[in-house]
Amino acid sequence: MKRTSLIQSTCSCLLAMLMCSVSAADSHVTKVVTSFLKHVESMDSLDTEKKSSIKASVEKKRSSDGITDGLIAIYPKYSAAVESSDAENTDQAIELLSPLAESEDKFLAADANFYLARTLMNSERFEEAMPRLEKLIGEMGDHSAHQGSAQYFKAVAQAGLLKNKEAVESFKEFIANNPDAPERLLVSAWRQHEQLKSIKEGQLDDVHQRMDYSRRRLTQIETGEKTQQEQDKIVGMLTEMIKEAEKKECST
Repeated sequence: MKRTSLIQSTCSCLLAMLMCSVSAADSHVTKVVTSFLKHVESMDSLDTEKKSSIKASVEKKRSSDGITDGLIAIYPKYSAAVESSDAENTDQAIELLSPLAESEDKFLAADANFYLARTLMNSERFEEAMPRLEKLIGEMGDHSAHQGSAQYFKAVAQAGLLKNKEAVESFKEFIANNPDAPERLLVSAWRQHEQLKSIKEGQLDDVHQRMDYSRRRLTQIETGEKTQQEQDKIVGMLTEMIKEAEKKECST
């Protein structure tokens, strides 16, 4: 009975958080879309017909996808870069997106930064993705409608970097600020938030997380000091767990 009440209470709190932030999330996307349309209108390189076509396409979706479509219409070569990211063709995506992420067109730079960060996240290159995600959430925020996804990826990256306290807060913020995010992301964020809160240092779940960290770093051929330190911690924790198990066995 108590467990049921706890679950109901948690769900009620989550629902309240989502309802309170609907207007804020919608407002940001609307602001970015409106700003992008003004940007398109100001471009002398586009004729009236092209501007009208882009405007109609963007207004139909009024989302981050709409802005991406608009940018592809302006910069046709951007299509191959986005497609490479969608196909998880890591090397090609990084090669094509990196220069675009430094574009003088702030909307293109922000959009390319998002797809580049997503590509790096899919390859578990959290260290490289983190600064790009922070830029999207911060200084590039006014030119990107990918804020919600960037916040989610940031939390995942923090967890992957063993920054559990920061990740817990980031997942909480993502849930509160992005009620219109895909259900799979909201559910995933909530589950990871709960899992991270339950991790206790020296216990099996802590060991498992550190082993995953070492696995990822070794896969990337990174055998530096940080990786070695985590491996030493894992060995120490497992040794203590074995000693505790032996004590319990001897006392029975």
